Amino acid sequence: MKGIKAKILSLLAALTLLSGTVMAQDKLWTKYPYEVIFGFGPSFLLGDLGGGPGIGRNNILDMDFLSTRFGGCIGLRKTFRERVSWQFTYTMGMLYGDDKKTTEYFRSDRDISFRTPIQEFSGRIEYKIRKVRSGHIYDLRGVRGQRGRNLATFCFAGLGVYHFNPKAKIDGNWIALQPIGTEGQNYIDTRHPYYRVQVCIPMGFSAKYDLNKRWSISGEAGLRFLFTDYLDDVSTTYANPELVARYDNTVADNVAMLAADPAYESHCNNGKYHFYNEQRGDPYDRDFYMFLMISAHYRLRENKQGWPTFSDK
Repeated sequence: MKGIKAKILSLLAALTLLSGTVMAQDKLWTKYPYEVIFGFGPSFLLGDLGGGPGIGRNNILDMDFLSTRFGGCIGLRKTFRERVSWQFTYTMGMLYGDDKKTTEYFRSDRDISFRTPIQEFSGRIEYKIRKVRSGHIYDLRGVRGQRGRNLATFCFAGLGVYHFNPKAKIDGNWIALQPIGTEGQNYIDTRHPYYRVQVCIPMGFSAKYDLNKRWSISGEAGLRFLFTDYLDDVSTTYANPELVARYDNTVADNVAMLAADPAYESHCNNGKYHFYNEQRGDPYDRDFYMFLMISAHYRLRENKQGWPTFSDK
């Protein structure tokens, strides 16, 4: 009898210990508050160039998915409240737009294309909408209890600084467009060259799944709201290509004229071209870009000085 009691007590002790280990999954952030993040995924542009088959719309329904490019990120995240975290991230990628990708007549007739690298450093605050939850550890008949879940969902918002440099492919070479002043920024008093370093506001949602106490994977949709309409170097109206070339000293005159209006080459051969002050872009809606990231997270402890450490002691 004493042997049976000893076995029962040993089993109960083991179950208590194991149950405590499982329940501790809810509080992993207290033991491992930091996370190192590595991500990769597609990038999308919503600007003046390219777009869907209809008239331009300032929402994701006008995105041209054929112009998808890719980017990656590395970041550091810390949970300092059960539902609240901060994250600093460096993101880089490529954006692309091409009027030939759309069947809308006026955009296709404009025939402008571009690409730009994006380098972004951002900080953000995350709020956990749906928490990870531990449940009963055994599937016993007749025993009721909550089921565990390893999936948490988040919303986030923050502030970022990014660098962009729109280029067009002309005569087989990628030419930087900002120095040229394709819309007359170098000679029209009311238009000024735009800055290639700008501020953005990242906002979005993410979901994270815990694989074990150290590793997690996440999916994220993050929009970047911008304060410029020149991400693709297109915003207002056409400038005179000959004056654009005259006031630019970075490229040959014919290259500057084609950067201002690709149709100008056909004009030189008695073809059609766009007139000065004819609509080139939409100055009333700013551009934005978006990343969809799939990321791996590795949790780290915090040392006595409050910094992350790979040590497990």
